[in-house]
Amino acid sequence: MAEERITKTEAASQVRQMGRMMASLYYHMSCQLIEAVGAEKAKQIIQRAIEALGNERGAEQKEKVVAAGYAYVPENYGKIPDLPSLGWDVQPVQDGENATHLQIHYCPFAEVWQQKDFAEFGRLYCFIDQAKYRGFHPDSQLVTLKNVLEGDEFCEMVCRKAK
Repeated sequence: MAEERITKTEAASQVRQMGRMMASLYYHMSCQLIEAVGAEKAKQIIQRAIEALGNERGAEQKEKVVAAGYAYVPENYGKIPDLPSLGWDVQPVQDGENATHLQIHYCPFAEVWQQKDFAEFGRLYCFIDQAKYRGFHPDSQLVTLKNVLEGDEFCEMVCRKAK
């Protein structure tokens, strides 16, 4: 049987579709949680869940990076991708602080949460990035410089040494 191939554009479209579906799931689960326990309690539960998921993913990333032979330093988190390389529009910042300095010009999650007027609770999910870096290396601190869910044109982040 011949191998079926799709274009990179179609693959990115498929990843974005899945991203939008996952963002919608997060939205509906959060709404049910808010209805069940109230907004403040729901926020606390979501924050704990995001922290736990981020820590888990960061620890997994540490194993992958170290197994690949990279030095165990915060700057090497991204040496082994932990997200799909398609679907999000991510660019390194030219003349940025270090190799972790990135801008995200499209995120399928943010697209859904903006459409659903859910930026406040959607933004809670974004803190997974900080949790992933903490789970990867306790001396790291991922700093969000800009976020579309806070009204910025794009998201921007960089990893710095923890204070």
